This record gives sequence, structure tokens and C-alpha cells, in this order.
Amino acid sequence: MKILILEDEPVHAKYLIKLLNSILSPSKTEIQHVTSIQEANTYLNQFPIDLFFLDLNIFGSDGFEVLDQIPTTKTITIIVSANTDNAIRAFEYGVIDFIAKPISEDRLRLALERYNHFATTYQKENTNQNTPKSRLLQVDLEDLQNRLSHLMEVKKVYRNEDLSLEVLASELELHPRQLSEFLNGKKQTTFHSFLHSYRIGEAKELLIQYPEKNVSDIGFEVGYKSLSSFYDAFKKELKITASEFRETTRP
Repeated sequence: MKILILEDEPVHAKYLIKLLNSILSPSKTEIQHVTSIQEANTYLNQFPIDLFFLDLNIFGSDGFEVLDQIPTTKTITIIVSANTDNAIRAFEYGVIDFIAKPISEDRLRLALERYNHFATTYQKENTNQNTPKSRLLQVDLEDLQNRLSHLMEVKKVYRNEDLSLEVLASELELHPRQLSEFLNGKKQTTFHSFLHSYRIGEAKELLIQYPEKNVSDIGFEVGYKSLSSFYDAFKKELKITASEFRETTRP
């Protein structure tokens, strides 16, 4: 059994590993621990796993970003978090359990029993189906694409600093996982990358069109809550800062 744990606090990770080794057979269990969202994404893209334990607060970053990028129909996930207010949202993503910190051995045993039941059921379904059932079977994909383009390109909803996967899915009358599957499977992107592409795209236009305008004002105008988020996203997209981009485009 291959298990991946995303947890930024070493004490919690070591304790979870200790409990897993006491419940499961160490000789038949391979446990990998990572401490960042980037490491988790890299590992999940490179190696198959049986079970994923995910903390939702990774050095201040939102663990839901990982769920936006992985298909929960293929990656069986258990959330381990002190923030129980996120439990309902987590189950909407398709996770099989939500364990509140601090973890108890009895609660972990129950979660692993749920995993065994889920994995057995999933394997039976896969013997009858070559691929997981899509959440988009009843969705008109061409109409969805048109409505999504209208929201992003005409209404420019990406300027809303509180725009989330859930909010955008609601605008499209979809479940968040349906929108996530559409972006991941049909457009080969994640929600966050999709959102940043529109925000940075307009930021580039504004930097060229209004050379006298403050870079910070442009960042806020296109939907970023903080300057650090804007600067990081811009540099990640173009490999240069917004100010450097402006300099290279001056006549």
C-alpha cells in the first residue's frame, strides 16, 4: 500500500506515520511525506498512490489547491485538519473522510476501514468500466465553454478578488468538481492557472496602455487581494517582474 502525506508540521507528520505503522503492516506499506503543495503535485504526477493524507493549511497556503488539481476519482484522499469548518467543503471535493486534529488511533482506524471499503468498491466498479465515470456526461460542453468565456472575457469576473472555484461553478450552475474536471480534462489547466492567465493577461495590457499608472494599482484592478500575490503570479507567468515587463515594452 502506497501512502502520501502532505503535512508541513513535522510533529504531526511523524505521529501520523507512527500510527499508520502501528495499524498497518510496515513491510507492506510505503509511506512518503512531503511538506509543500509543489512537492505533493510533483509526486502525484509522477507516482501512483493508494491513499493521500492532506492537511489544509500548508505554511499558510490553502490545501484545497491540491484538490483543484487532482482527480479524486483516481486519488483516494483523507483530510487531516484542525479546521473542521472546512469539512463540508472537503466532502464536496470527493474526499472519503475528514479527521480532526489531534488524531486518535481509533479515529484513524475508522478512516482506514472506510478506505478499505471505498477501495474495494472502486476496484469492483473498475472491473466493469475502463475509465472512471465523468461528472460531465449530462453537461453540454460547447454551451459550457461559451458561458465560461462570456463570464471571463465579457463580464471579466476574474476581477473579483474573492472569485473561487466554488463561486465560478455556481455562476455556471455546476458542482465545483464538474468545473474542476472540465478545466483539468478539457482545457488541460487548473482553476488557479486559468484564473491567473486572465488576470495577468489584462495586467499586461494595462501596463502597456497606461505607462503612468502604478503597477500596484493595476494588480488590484485585475483582481489580486495582495501585491505579493500579484507580483508572484506575474513573475511565474512571464519569468520577469511587472516593472521589468513595462520597461521592455516602452516605445
